[in-house]
Amino acid sequence: MKFIQTLLFFAFISTSLMAQKPNSFLIYSVKGSVTVTEDKQSSKAQIGKLLTDKSKITIGPNSLVSIICNENSLFSLVKPGAYNMVQFKDSCLVNKSSITSNYLKFIWNQLTTPKGNPEKNRKSYMNNLGAVSRSNISIWIDSRLDTINYYNGSFPISWKCYSDVTEFDFQLFEPGSKSIFKKTITTGTTVDIAEFAGKLKNNTPYNWTLKAKDEENTEKKVLIKWDKASYSKLVAKFRAANERFETEAEQSFRLGFLLESARFYSEAYQYYKNAAQLSPDTELYNKTLEAFRKDYHIE
Repeated sequence: MKFIQTLLFFAFISTSLMAQKPNSFLIYSVKGSVTVTEDKQSSKAQIGKLLTDKSKITIGPNSLVSIICNENSLFSLVKPGAYNMVQFKDSCLVNKSSITSNYLKFIWNQLTTPKGNPEKNRKSYMNNLGAVSRSNISIWIDSRLDTINYYNGSFPISWKCYSDVTEFDFQLFEPGSKSIFKKTITTGTTVDIAEFAGKLKNNTPYNWTLKAKDEENTEKKVLIKWDKASYSKLVAKFRAANERFETEAEQSFRLGFLLESARFYSEAYQYYKNAAQLSPDTELYNKTLEAFRKDYHIE
């Protein structure tokens, strides 16, 4: 009995300490006149600025701000007035949406780390990770390409070769193992999906293989072409996953991240590019776009 009472006591103490832990806030998006006051000093609200429970934020007319709390929840302030951040503790409840939680953690990390490394950090916050897989003796293929979802656009299937082989055979199979596309690559280490996209039927899983000349390969990867209605429904779901204020550039970047996580690489690339074009001065967008191109061998 004493043992149980001791456990309950320490559980109570632990819960109390967690409840007393102060919240941390990160400014995610700003529109209009928004100021932050700390230690009686006021300054213009800036994306990436960290706030505490003791901070005060003032929203001007026709202005608003979106804030990430504790890396896991997002809320917006849209009504003009002055607010003490401590009053938003209920808005810091854990975001139960698996769609956006990794994205919020990624953004928090990038905006609070002086020298972020998007080419590594981006991938570490995605669920489609895996070690680089070896398809045969000479060829290594990134495991993120084990399954590719595709709707439209141009995207290269790429690989690395660790021998002096310069000729590769790519082959695409429909269900039942019937080959419907073959190509011998003698220049480079990529083949563009757009080259055979016209042969793909919607919502059908296809297999593809790649082998170096005079080598064998029985390892098959998967590619699925989505129909317009299903893809549009997925994008709409991703858009609706965040009901808080975002600029068009911020939304495009978020959609790029979510689509890449869902293995829609061609489509993710378009959204990453759009974010960088809409906000060319945002270092995170430019570095992520550069890293994406490097990861997937996009010239």
